Amino acid sequence: MRMPTIFATLALAVVTAPAVTAAAATTATPAAAVSTVPFTMFDNRMLIDVTLNGSGPFTMIVDTGSGSLVITPSVARRLGLAARPAGSAGGAGSGSAALSRSRVRSLVIGTMRFDDVAADVIDLGPIQRAIGFPNLDGVIGYSTLRRLRLGVDMDGDHLTFSYPPLPAPKVANVLPFSLDGGLISVSAAVDGVEGRFLVDTGDRWSLTLFKPFARANDFYRSALLRNAVTGIGIGGPIYSDVLRTNISIFGSTIPDVVTRASRDRGGVFAGGMDDASIGNGLLKRFNIVYDYPNARMIAWPSRLYGIRDRYSPLAFDHGVLHVDTNASDASLPGSPPALARHGVFGAAVAGAPGGVRVVAVIAGSPAAAGGVQQGDVIRSIGGIGTGTVAQFLSAIHELATNARVEVDAVRAGSPVRLSVVLAPAPYESDAGLTTRYGTVMANDSLRRTLTTAPQALAGRAAGVLLIGGIGCYSIDVGNRPQDAYMRLTHDLARAGFVTMRVEKSGVGDSQGPPCSQVDFDSEMRGYTAALHALQRDPQVDPARVYLLGHSIGTIVAPALAIANRVAGVIVLEAVGRDWPEYEIRNLRRDLELDGETAARTDLAVIEKAQCMERLFFERQTEAAIEQTMPTCKAHNGIYPASVAYMRQVAQLNVIEPWAHLQVPVLAIYGTSDFETEIADHQRIVDVVNAAHAGTATLVVLPAMSHGLGRAATAKVAENDDERGVVEIYDTDVSAAIVAWLQRHR
Repeated sequence: MRMPTIFATLALAVVTAPAVTAAAATTATPAAAVSTVPFTMFDNRMLIDVTLNGSGPFTMIVDTGSGSLVITPSVARRLGLAARPAGSAGGAGSGSAALSRSRVRSLVIGTMRFDDVAADVIDLGPIQRAIGFPNLDGVIGYSTLRRLRLGVDMDGDHLTFSYPPLPAPKVANVLPFSLDGGLISVSAAVDGVEGRFLVDTGDRWSLTLFKPFARANDFYRSALLRNAVTGIGIGGPIYSDVLRTNISIFGSTIPDVVTRASRDRGGVFAGGMDDASIGNGLLKRFNIVYDYPNARMIAWPSRLYGIRDRYSPLAFDHGVLHVDTNASDASLPGSPPALARHGVFGAAVAGAPGGVRVVAVIAGSPAAAGGVQQGDVIRSIGGIGTGTVAQFLSAIHELATNARVEVDAVRAGSPVRLSVVLAPAPYESDAGLTTRYGTVMANDSLRRTLTTAPQALAGRAAGVLLIGGIGCYSIDVGNRPQDAYMRLTHDLARAGFVTMRVEKSGVGDSQGPPCSQVDFDSEMRGYTAALHALQRDPQVDPARVYLLGHSIGTIVAPALAIANRVAGVIVLEAVGRDWPEYEIRNLRRDLELDGETAARTDLAVIEKAQCMERLFFERQTEAAIEQTMPTCKAHNGIYPASVAYMRQVAQLNVIEPWAHLQVPVLAIYGTSDFETEIADHQRIVDVVNAAHAGTATLVVLPAMSHGLGRAATAKVAENDDERGVVEIYDTDVSAAIVAWLQRHR
């Protein structure tokens, strides 16, 4: 007889005694017919916050492969619940874990309340530690979902729990399912072999073939890895062969899906009435309505539909098994390769008429060896025009290391042609520190990450993700000792923190379209991927990860903090109001610094407002705007980002996320910043403290510029910026951040 299961949470596959009947007493408050809540995707699992008996929040996995509500023993103790021993729970692997039963007075998901809920009490601690979940308090399964429609919106990162039917687009595919012990089973095919497949949102894998099915259809012959550890269950490690297959489901055939075929000698993967399990690694490619009352799934492609499946191997570190999401296994064809090092030109440039002006040449660099001089205006590289800084960077990015390239420039009014051989980018080196060069997947391409940590690190440390400013610069600059982001992250690492930087699309080693063509939402996804990678890093305590935003990164940081569990937010030289107002105030401040008259300043502000209205909100093209308002050319062309990027930023309610943060906040302002103002920093602090008194702190650093360098005044800093002067990094900002982090970690 088949028993209800908590099927494959974390490859958990816990088999329990029947719980659905006991849970039948669960009732929901009729007034809450629909509840929509955000979810966080962690290691391909959907995590939501709930309250139990009025306490919380508790972090739970929403798991269609679970037959019941599961809570951990620590949650039961916190709630003062009596738990009755009920034997043991088995699952993936051949062992078992102690099982107890209890009841919770109330379970609240958003606005929906369930009363008198049966709960299984199982220790998920070993799974949490191995996978690195910041928090894992339990699992929401069939006993809660059985009368509902569960809408999974992968495009919007939210779940809808609804008694009435949920809408779906006309293109959606409807797939009937059967229920056995509360578990969904559907018809699907793998490499043309049809079978009955479980649908399990609690399984991180895309597809798991059960041992009898894999053996009967000889899937083991296609193995790319044999007898690998592919998961961690109640019974210990899960052993499987790893292969790639094609899956047909929801009217689609998805190629090259990373699949495991069970090699276990015991546990649910070694037997069972079904043939396979479809996990959230594949399900996330679709937006889905799980219509339990009508026993059907309604699915249509999500923004993740076209992603390429990659294999994330498991690794032992100091005796602990963990998921290595940054690793690529060359023995598994189709896995993302390690990113090659990019070529280095060795000069800093700024925009200029007819090309880009060289503002600095690094001593000993390829540019220096090729005869490039400060003041040269570069018009093309390798025959590719370099009319803007973004075009210059894109041209360099497309060239291989050690490639010889012709550089056409103008020097003192006369054309010159130079020959430069690009060198491989240098690796960072700093005594006592280690910088690891990794990758994350964002927008279907790889991004370079730099993770810097102390060489001698005892145990897991707090982590800090740096979120930089606007533009298409590189953070991978081992040859620039005064680079502010490198200096800052290295200072934090010396203080015992693990820091991460992530390269933007098409910059440095990163793949993807040129940074200048990417929009704000896509850039956000890159930072989200980096945050998740940092939280999974075996050197990092996932409950102590902080976001550090600079310049426009101060808009990204609070939005990212709202959607993900972080320990705190730090912002430097921040924007604390809507973007159009910020630009108006910034323009006025800059003109006043330049000594412009009041009348001319006001006229420029009026023109700026009109230009932004037409560009951002009426969505007119720059060419059309400038045809009727030529003065807009000076205002429209200032952005080191795409028009799509700026339009998305302009639509944001910048201050709104700050009102919802429930973590400590540090805002730092430098008095020589000519791009932001202290009023914005004070506004952020006031908004945060109004919601949660005493949570936010403002620190003012004398003579620090927007670029985190030292400058006597804002005017001096502005002149430095215009002339391409590399300022000396202000170590006071590092000291202020370290002191704050040490008080809060």
